[in-house]
Amino acid sequence: MASSTLVTRYADRLGLDSSEDVLRRRAHGTTDEVIDLMDELLAAHIRSICFENLDVIAARAAGEARSVPTDLDSLTRKLLDAGRGGYCHEHATLIRAVLCELGLSVYPILARVHLGDGRTAPGGLTHQATIAVLGGRRFLVDPGFGGGMPEAALALEAESRPRMTEHGEHKLVPADTVLEPAMRAEAEWALQSRTSSDQEFRTVYAFADVPREQADLEVSNWFTATKPGTRFTGAPVVAKTLGKGGKVSLEGSNLRSLRPGGEPERVERTLTDAVDFAAVLREEFGFDLDRSFTDPIWGVA
Repeated sequence: MASSTLVTRYADRLGLDSSEDVLRRRAHGTTDEVIDLMDELLAAHIRSICFENLDVIAARAAGEARSVPTDLDSLTRKLLDAGRGGYCHEHATLIRAVLCELGLSVYPILARVHLGDGRTAPGGLTHQATIAVLGGRRFLVDPGFGGGMPEAALALEAESRPRMTEHGEHKLVPADTVLEPAMRAEAEWALQSRTSSDQEFRTVYAFADVPREQADLEVSNWFTATKPGTRFTGAPVVAKTLGKGGKVSLEGSNLRSLRPGGEPERVERTLTDAVDFAAVLREEFGFDLDRSFTDPIWGVA
């Protein structure tokens, strides 16, 4: 694949009006202009490319232990050409390659997730995201987390203000201001989010601003895709972000949706069988998948 085609293919997948030439010019603008570009890419990416772990569950259903391919050729075939989604290691690798192709300085980081009750020690470095460097300033770029995901670039600056998006408010804070020493590990920064102004910010994940080696990313991807009993190896998870605060999610056999409008419509139901499962993947998430692939996944759900 010629690298010069990546930006065009990505822009087409996201439904962007801008040509590759325009995107490249914007990527060489002022810091504020580049932040606007990253915000635009993040919002479009999150709405166009689902979060999903179907390949992980397919491997489990087949009795295999394997990580999800994250080489660029595999990612572009799956996320761009086939209209599929992926989990954090896939989303992070793809958007980082696009930003790099646009001429930006970027590097990968790994984070420890802090959502969930009952945590008494730091978890593994299982989440992958990207840092972009603009004029000496650093920004978190992450379209691949799911719930609590920032839909805007966040500055790694203690004095930076929270950023509001359609799905909530997000900020980066020094990790030592929100995490006890026993939970902090090596983390320097913590991502915090809340979905409405009357809620408290919750810590989503924490990380050190350390560029990670490819071997570290591969170990994290392998662990996330193969460790038994985790959220991503336990049942199929698919999530699609809609505009104006809407979302559709499937976890196991439980389908939830929030449709935006004057009176937001909330629907929750339990899928009935493999036929229903395949239909939901097609109609709600746009996945045109063969039943030979989806039926074994339903057997795990």
